[in-house]
Amino acid sequence: MRCALGPPLLAFLLGSLATAAQQYDLRTLSLEEGLPSAAVSALCEDAEGFLWVGTAQGAARSEGSHFESIGGAGSGPDRITAIHAAPDGRVWIGRENGTTAVWEGGDLSSMQRAADGHPVTDFVITDEWIWWATAGSGIMRCKPDGSAAQEFGVGLATLQVNALVRSVRGALIAGTDSGVYILQGDRWNPIAANALLPDIRVSALFADSLGLLVGTSNGYMELNTHLDPTPLVDRMLGIYPLARPDPRITALIRARNGDLWLGTPTGLQHLSRSRGFPRLRTIREKNGLGHDHVRCLMEDRSGAVWVGTAFGGVARFTGDAFMHFTDRDGLASRTVTAIHRTPDDLLYLATAGGGVARWNGEIVTVFGPGSGLTDPTVQCLGEDVQGFLLAGTEGSGLFRGRGDRFERIPASKGIDALDIRCIQLDREGRSWVGTDRGLYADPGDGRYMRIAGLDHPVNNVECNGDTLWATTDRGLFLLPTRTLPWRFRQQLQVPTVGLTDLARDTPGNLWIGTEGHGLYRLHLNHLDSFNVGHGLSSNSVEQVLLDALENVWLGTRRGIDMLELDVMQEQVLDLKHYGADEGFIGIECVRNACLLDRDSAMWFGTVRGATRYDPRWLLEDPREPLVHLTDLRLFYEHPDWKPWCSGTDRRGLPSDLALPYNKNHLTFAFTGISLAYPEKVRYRYILDGYDPDWSPITATDRVTYSNIPPGEYVFKVLARNGSGIWTEQPVTYAFTIAPPFWQTGTFRAASGSTLLLGFFGFVRLRTRRLRLDRERLERTVRERTRELAAEKERSDGLLRNILPASTAEELKERGAAKARRYERCTVLFSDFKGFSTFSSNMDSDLLVAELDHYFRLFDRLCDAHHMEKIKTIGDAYMCASGIPEPSATHALDAVRMGMAMLEAVEKSNTERRAKGLQEWPVRIGIHSGPVVAGVVGEKKFAYDIWGDTVNLASRMETHGAAGRLNISGPVYAQVMDHVEVEPRGPIKVKGKGEVQMYFVVGLKAPDM
Repeated sequence: MRCALGPPLLAFLLGSLATAAQQYDLRTLSLEEGLPSAAVSALCEDAEGFLWVGTAQGAARSEGSHFESIGGAGSGPDRITAIHAAPDGRVWIGRENGTTAVWEGGDLSSMQRAADGHPVTDFVITDEWIWWATAGSGIMRCKPDGSAAQEFGVGLATLQVNALVRSVRGALIAGTDSGVYILQGDRWNPIAANALLPDIRVSALFADSLGLLVGTSNGYMELNTHLDPTPLVDRMLGIYPLARPDPRITALIRARNGDLWLGTPTGLQHLSRSRGFPRLRTIREKNGLGHDHVRCLMEDRSGAVWVGTAFGGVARFTGDAFMHFTDRDGLASRTVTAIHRTPDDLLYLATAGGGVARWNGEIVTVFGPGSGLTDPTVQCLGEDVQGFLLAGTEGSGLFRGRGDRFERIPASKGIDALDIRCIQLDREGRSWVGTDRGLYADPGDGRYMRIAGLDHPVNNVECNGDTLWATTDRGLFLLPTRTLPWRFRQQLQVPTVGLTDLARDTPGNLWIGTEGHGLYRLHLNHLDSFNVGHGLSSNSVEQVLLDALENVWLGTRRGIDMLELDVMQEQVLDLKHYGADEGFIGIECVRNACLLDRDSAMWFGTVRGATRYDPRWLLEDPREPLVHLTDLRLFYEHPDWKPWCSGTDRRGLPSDLALPYNKNHLTFAFTGISLAYPEKVRYRYILDGYDPDWSPITATDRVTYSNIPPGEYVFKVLARNGSGIWTEQPVTYAFTIAPPFWQTGTFRAASGSTLLLGFFGFVRLRTRRLRLDRERLERTVRERTRELAAEKERSDGLLRNILPASTAEELKERGAAKARRYERCTVLFSDFKGFSTFSSNMDSDLLVAELDHYFRLFDRLCDAHHMEKIKTIGDAYMCASGIPEPSATHALDAVRMGMAMLEAVEKSNTERRAKGLQEWPVRIGIHSGPVVAGVVGEKKFAYDIWGDTVNLASRMETHGAAGRLNISGPVYAQVMDHVEVEPRGPIKVKGKGEVQMYFVVGLKAPDM
């Protein structure tokens, strides 16, 4: 049937899918944010980046989050019907009573009045004229200064003009109740396309570089720049018509990405294309819009779409990064406790008291007591090896879903616990079930057994195949799954506190959430902690999730935190917080209710529903924010500045301000405008002449300086938008503080002369004593010099053992070693596979002794193969060839080093096998390329290397295999005549794309 219905129906279905009741990331601004009225009829963005809104109670201006009313001028009601920003910074305002006004430099003045007092509907600014359309008086124009006002409607068939635009070719185009007209010479002429319009009454126009959009009472039409109908294949809908729920157009725009936004009396319609098909989404009050009746639309410079509604204020749409599921979408309870995606692409949401909801992309189906799920408080979801859905409840045990029915798994199957807290299916087909009585396992036959050694409530588990970790109310427990019988033992490196969720990244870090101690990171036997002191929003971490790039996302009691990590998963580069202002409707997260979806989107369950966040759809603002100084106060008040300045500038601030010494307490207020994400704007400021450096990055938009000493100062402020773009040049304000009389040059000269005479006599007495002290110090210096010479010889020997000879000499001569770039070198990384598992079973002293044995072997091999040892990190060993002295055979030296390391380790492992000891399988990766090498810092000098070559060499080791030497394409290109390899093909590497890799089989033949 699907094939028979064809593509048009498929396009319709795509449009229908988009109209579901999910809550979109719409920020509604109304009376609470200072808007004079919720009835909005006009929108524009001025040259300084401010948003202007025309309402039924006057105009208002906003930086994106709060409004200030603009005082009216003239008589009559202040219902604004049109508003337009000119390039020169002025804003033109049209009212319902026909009057026009202009705002300039903080002043609003009335200009002209339309004949018969008909409402102003639109403005257009040209080089010579200000044009405005009216609803009953046709079209008028005046000079930019307001003079020479006249009606200009020759040729119009009606005086009801609803829209006025200027085309990309510079032509003036009017939309009337009798079609579209174009100004040609001194006359308005109808365009030929009027006969093809869906309705002769034109209600809205939009012009851009692609042509003209014409909105009517019965649909819209796309015209090209010549005002001819756009070819069918180039239109948004193309050959696939969509049935829009309301054909009436009240406003329309074409966004910079090509999407169409259509305002109607019954909602906002968004037309886009997906996989070549048109897609229609209708956004109404139930989706987060302030009101269904849309009156005006605008796209700001950052790409956000603004919607003005008849009774719901304005709404801002920034993208599809967020989507929300709540009880308004069919959930029986909005507290989402677990999220699970099945292999057949069905999404299941567990709730507290509302059973389980299933979403197939179109319909939400709820399963509760009527479906066999007798306990509607579900705490976790998962599946067994047969693919059946498993649901763990709070008080009735474990249930299995079959189709649309659930059945309880009886105690006879091995689970006698009723409080189920987590479900995990590992890669070997085993199902793990955490309960308040410990952990149960189903090896794949449908029967569960309880694991010995753990009697505490299990909140979550993580399994990598040979090891399973369990977070409990009393710490972390480890289960070696390759050793029988199974028995837990406690991980003593982690404190015995309440642990919640956990996740394990590729390098083997365990990220562990806690109930009041923040976040733990366990790597090998080393434990790090992160808490509110490091920037976390809360110490109660309920969710731990790794995204597609293995950054760490934390669901807390106060929102979502994201830890951005470096490519080695070692350093935290940035910590970002996401709350209600950033798009999350619920800030209190529910334990373990998180999911990384197949498309890299992330799901977070909260007490107010589930939020889906896809960072790929986050609106990126490529433009720097516009920064303005908005206020200056003296002792927190607005004084009369006239005694100390020459006037005011266009910002309303005093010019050439020179204050007396006791007027030295100033407060600066500023704003950085990024309408898409005003809450994400951050600032840095400095008062030149007072502050030693720029301030830390802050969200505060004002700063106070008290007790400013006399001098000349310049206040500077920079702003950064939500996409991390900083303003290139700061906004500045210069002023001076005059000194008191006792700090003037005349007073200081007189005082200085008096003091100089007294000082001269004192100096003569001190000269003799200083000569005697100098002779004594010279004798002491000679003795200390001999002692220092001996100490220097000992320190030089130690330095040559720590650093390369050339670097050590440079450090001695200059006091610092300059970092140098080496274009041709090879980096070798190695570590021991499974080290985290068998090291936890080994005494710490024995572990260090074993590592010392292998690293001493590698040190001797470095000397033999002309390699430079760089450092060891845990069980990892890094060395390089071609530094600090260049070598033409650096790649071959590194390969020979790697082969020798494999041989030495294998020989050691053979001896260990004979003694029944644990083997230490080694993995080695090599990559060639440029690096920067040198010594940094002031203390504990260490020779190190940096660069993308180092990171990729580490990835070569990570993607290698035990007992194998894994080399990259650049290495193989240099040694291909000397070695036999096993090609592995391109392999995807995080942050690098696909990389060619080869296993070295052996050397071809001995070198001559």
